Amino acid sequence: MIPFLTTRAVDSSLFAVAQGDEISEAIKRMVEAPRLADMWNLNRQVYALMAAWTDVCQRMGVYHAIASVPWGKAYERYSASLADSKEGDAKDCDWRKGFDAWRDIADKQLISNMRSRDFLAVQRELLRAALDLRIRQQEVADSVGRLFGVPTQHDFDDLARQITELRREVRAGSKATQRDAVEGAAAPPDNQERDKS
Repeated sequence: MIPFLTTRAVDSSLFAVAQGDEISEAIKRMVEAPRLADMWNLNRQVYALMAAWTDVCQRMGVYHAIASVPWGKAYERYSASLADSKEGDAKDCDWRKGFDAWRDIADKQLISNMRSRDFLAVQRELLRAALDLRIRQQEVADSVGRLFGVPTQHDFDDLARQITELRREVRAGSKATQRDAVEGAAAPPDNQERDKS
């Protein structure tokens, strides 16, 4: 499978780009295949990471296609507005006015695109794919860390939680000690009251 993937990854022709779904499907079949006793779990995690990366790349392409639509529409509207202007207006036209007109048109197109259902759906799917990729990366990093005896992210998170709890306990203890010291200084000792009487 590795020679197949590397030859497809090196080939940058349009045919290879069209084969993206074929590669991702092959990787997904490898990940979802029955677990064999001689196949390491790390291999399966790397295949899952590759599948997640391919999914992010595909979703990023769809996202870019939808995100680029308003720029074309803005250019068309701006070109039409320039064509509508008269020849005499072109002499009096200031670059600031032209930029303001472009900005207004582009802002309207971008805002309407960002509120569209297609854009929101593609953005949601891209975010989900990116989060899945991050989870797969963390799984591989944890496996490699355990393999070499290096602390994992989970170990660091647990250590940070314990340090935070210890700091809270120390602060609470020091506040209680200060409170007791202030109360002890404010109240006169019993022996001094007896001496005065």
